[in-house]
Amino acid sequence: MANHYDGQLGQVAKRLKTEFAGARGHTGNHEVQPSVVLHVRGLSEHALEQDLIDAVQHFGQVGQVVMMPRKRQALVEFEDLQSARSCVTYCNSNQIYVAGQPAFFNYSTSQRIERQQGEFERNKPNNILLMTVLNPAYPITTDVIHKISGQIGEIQRIVIFKKNGVQAMVEFDTTETATRALQQLNGADIYSGCCTLKIEFAKPTRLNVFKNDNDSWDYTQPNLGLGNGRQQQPWQQHSRKSIVACGFS
Repeated sequence: MANHYDGQLGQVAKRLKTEFAGARGHTGNHEVQPSVVLHVRGLSEHALEQDLIDAVQHFGQVGQVVMMPRKRQALVEFEDLQSARSCVTYCNSNQIYVAGQPAFFNYSTSQRIERQQGEFERNKPNNILLMTVLNPAYPITTDVIHKISGQIGEIQRIVIFKKNGVQAMVEFDTTETATRALQQLNGADIYSGCCTLKIEFAKPTRLNVFKNDNDSWDYTQPNLGLGNGRQQQPWQQHSRKSIVACGFS
C-alpha cells in the first residue's frame, strides 16, 4: 500500500530535478535567457506556496508555483514575461521577503514549468487531501491528523507516509468537506512554530487501508486488522494540549 502512494507522491519531485539543477550555478542574469519561470533560492523551511505568491503577485499574475522545501527553493511561473522581468529587475537592487526571510530570484533555464496530466487531476477539487507537514518536530500519527481534521467534517480514512518527509492523505466524506478543510487548515501550525501544513487536493478518490494503526486508519471499519485498541502515550497527551493551545480544540 505505502509503496503505491509513495510512487505517486514522488513523481513531481523527480520530474523537477533537472529544472532545479539547471538553474543552480547561474548567478548572473546575463547567463540565463529571460523566462516567465523564475528560480527562487534562500527560502525559509516554513515558507508556503501562498507566502511566495503574496510576495510577488504585485509584479503580475502568477500561473504556477512549485515548492521544494527540503532544498529551500521554488519555481515561480508568471503569466507573462514582463511580470517576470519586473520581479528580477526589482530584486537586483531591492530585497524581496518571503515569509519574513529574504529570498533570491533569477531566471530559470526552463521557459515553462512542465505539466503532466496527473498534476492537473491532482489539483482538481477532490474528497482526498494531500497534507505535507513542514518542520515535523513532533510525531505525526493518525490520531494527530484526525484531531485537527475531524472537527471540520467526517473523515473516512487516513494514510501517513514518511518516505519523503512526512505526508498524509486524508479522505473526507465529500469534496465539499475536503475543500473547507483545505481552506481552513492550509498554512496552519499543528504545534506552535512547527509542523506547518501545506495542503492540496490529491489525485486518488479512495484510500486503501489494510490495518488500523498510527500510520493508517479506516474510520468506517474500526476493527480492521491489528491495533484495535489505541492507548494514548505520554507524548500524545502532551501533543493534544499543544493542538488545543494552537486553536485546534
